[in-house]
Amino acid sequence: MPGAVRAGPGGRAALPALMLTLETIVRRPARPRAGAPRLLLVHGICVGAWVWEEHFMPYLADAGFEVHALSLRGHGASAGRDRLDDWRLADYTEDLRRTAAALDDAPLVVIGHSLGGAVVQDWLRGGGKALGAALLASVPPWGLAWSAWQMLWSAPDLFQQMLRLGGDAAALDPAVMRRNLFSDDLPDADYARFIARTGGESRRVGMELQGWRPFAPAPWRAPPMFVLGGAADRFIGADAVRGSAAYYGVPSLLVPRMAHALMLEPRWEAAARPLRDWLERLSSHP
Repeated sequence: MPGAVRAGPGGRAALPALMLTLETIVRRPARPRAGAPRLLLVHGICVGAWVWEEHFMPYLADAGFEVHALSLRGHGASAGRDRLDDWRLADYTEDLRRTAAALDDAPLVVIGHSLGGAVVQDWLRGGGKALGAALLASVPPWGLAWSAWQMLWSAPDLFQQMLRLGGDAAALDPAVMRRNLFSDDLPDADYARFIARTGGESRRVGMELQGWRPFAPAPWRAPPMFVLGGAADRFIGADAVRGSAAYYGVPSLLVPRMAHALMLEPRWEAAARPLRDWLERLSSHP
């Protein structure tokens, strides 16, 4: 793609998208795996590409994969934060489309967490081509309306926080978010670093994620899929994970004692390992 700037072996790149600049973080393997696809990671609500940087990116690069993580517009170091509530799911999907197009038509696997899973599915629905796609604690194909109803009864404090979600993350109660995003054994210092980097989210996208407009591809048009969630996730419950897997006709995997922010959890490797294993099988049998 003209104007794309590529990062070094472990750096960042800026990519023009309309009038915006998007952040990508890149981690290249010291020993590339023969025939391995590139990986493109898409984050969830209120965060950015940085959530993948500490654990998942080096872990997957050590397995021989070239790993790219995108910050959607208004997130991380990408432009557009001042217009956050203007953005729609289609805008985030366009960010993924442009970033994927800049990767030289190389074989690609897209990996989405939470909101990022909805972006990945919307991209596939719009004709995005991938060797495979992984949904981690993802918004299910039918949206979040049923999950929100379940949350109202099972975690009413969290439901109230989600109603406040918007451009300013300072409106959220950090204690409630910690209790519901992470396992109890997350160190205080880790949570302090997380909350210091957390931003807001588009209210418009929050409404779209309820499922009022379809965003998932027809299952028979999807590439090979991988579906994983946390057994202790209060955002995306076990029923949603199993339902997503059933929709795409693949097994589901629920990681014991794993909460929603799985890439930052103390037991993050319990989620990364089965993803790596699936990627290795996929790249061995394209």
